[in-house]
Amino acid sequence: MSPSIVRARLGVLQCDEVRPELKGVFGDYDQMIINAMKMAEPAIECTTYRVFEGEFPDSVRVCDGWITTGSRHSVNDHTDWAHRLAVFVRRIFESDRPLVGICYGMQMMAKALGGTVTSVADGWNIGMTTSQIHTREAWMDKNVGATVNLLVSHKEQVTKLPAKARCIAGSESCPNAIIGLGSSMIGFQGHPEFTPEYARALMELRRGVIPAERIDAGLASLAMALDSGHVFRSIVDFFCNAGARDMNA
Repeated sequence: MSPSIVRARLGVLQCDEVRPELKGVFGDYDQMIINAMKMAEPAIECTTYRVFEGEFPDSVRVCDGWITTGSRHSVNDHTDWAHRLAVFVRRIFESDRPLVGICYGMQMMAKALGGTVTSVADGWNIGMTTSQIHTREAWMDKNVGATVNLLVSHKEQVTKLPAKARCIAGSESCPNAIIGLGSSMIGFQGHPEFTPEYARALMELRRGVIPAERIDAGLASLAMALDSGHVFRSIVDFFCNAGARDMNA
């Protein structure tokens, strides 16, 4: 029997965990990402590092590429693990290892490299958001059209890009919805790993924290078509092809 072919060995930088009330039903954040990537490409191996608990890789080179989860925490928090993560992100960038930042991870990517993250002007962005693609990039799946619909859940966002960054897609409520830095880093403010069922449960859990009218609008938006499958196919292609340039160097 021939050995299994592994297309990429990826490290999942877990920045938070799913609330206990929901974890038994939906799993944890790292598993959501791993499941979505394996659905797009089974020949991927993933290792989780719970960085929000201080568990960090020994080197940026122990994995072929990196992907972050979202988090309820702020990248502007002055915590030891947030500072360590910012340093690790800069090392990833310097090593030209591929990195995909999701929500908090995209914000950390931007902040660590000189950008600015501030509060959303009118409060939370939740539910489904449609972003316009400004620049079509080589890693994008052919089924990604002129717009992309992703689930969002954030009260902060990137308001100033790092000097070397570019805006790939945006919306009125979130101008920097997808960004890129060089050829090795891409970030998504949205959550391609979320399902509508999890988004609904999370919004319902946050009644009393988020205004009722915002919750109701977010729930209504879940009827829109979701592009998460195309986005994760694009993410896998980024890691296995465009982002995999000489990863053994």
